[in-house]
Amino acid sequence: MAESLNDFIAGYVSGVAGLLVGSPLDILKVRLQTYSPGLSKPSLSEMIKTEGVGVASPIVGLAFLNSILFASYGGILRLFSTSVSNDQPTLTEVYVSGFGAGVACFLASTPTELVKCKTQVLRERKPKDGVRDQTTSWSVFKTVLRQEGIRGLFQGGWITIIRDAPGYAVYFWTYEGLKRTLGVSQSSGLDDINNVSRLLFAGGMAGLLSWASVYPLDTIKSRIQTQNRLSSVNREQEPIIRHSSQSPILKQPVSEPYKGVTDCIVRSYRAEGIRVFFRGITPTLLRAWPVNAVFTILLRIYGL
Repeated sequence: MAESLNDFIAGYVSGVAGLLVGSPLDILKVRLQTYSPGLSKPSLSEMIKTEGVGVASPIVGLAFLNSILFASYGGILRLFSTSVSNDQPTLTEVYVSGFGAGVACFLASTPTELVKCKTQVLRERKPKDGVRDQTTSWSVFKTVLRQEGIRGLFQGGWITIIRDAPGYAVYFWTYEGLKRTLGVSQSSGLDDINNVSRLLFAGGMAGLLSWASVYPLDTIKSRIQTQNRLSSVNREQEPIIRHSSQSPILKQPVSEPYKGVTDCIVRSYRAEGIRVFFRGITPTLLRAWPVNAVFTILLRIYGL
């Protein structure tokens, strides 16, 4: 029980820290994945100029999701440790534990990712009265819940699982494999520079390989989750969310909503070719290294 709580706390703290470190690049990634041809291409400089570097993501939800991930991973890994003589799990057990943890996160990851992505695709505009748009994750959550109910929060659920399970499996497998290959000492503290540098390398490479292995799936997920499936709303070429004095109003894009994962893949490919699935991969990989370096240090502090 104490070990699970430790995993949970480590996941929460690392989740908050990682979000704060990588937020601007994550926002840019989602906007690049979802912008329509013919519109201006999102850029980091323009985004920071007009919006600053605020975190347009539900911090509590994403940090809680990270807690579930590490608690699940640690719990599944301990199930393999049935023998006292088993000093460390095999890399196969690590891979299976990461895969299982990705599946276990489904109930939390799908609505959290959906709200995050819908919030991130909003372009903050400055109205005529000079008051800056203040859309929040909470207002988006309430709008989705009111218009589509609980089911709307799980839009893109299947593709989220398909992305998360192998993605986390690759992450933990790479991290543990590199730690063993580089001879990272479990007993050394953070004052050992050589040991810390090896940890940072292992964490950074794990993040890079994890994202590279599932990136097209993440693009599909973002495109599915940022659309609005309702067909009864206005079909104007407007941002996905228009603002009122009360709350955002989700609006239907001109094109028909995707019928599912396969439909999204086929239509996206026909419209823009194979490159559409790799939009935003550069800021994603740039973000992966520092974010996972933070993960690595915090996990070591918590003894993971």
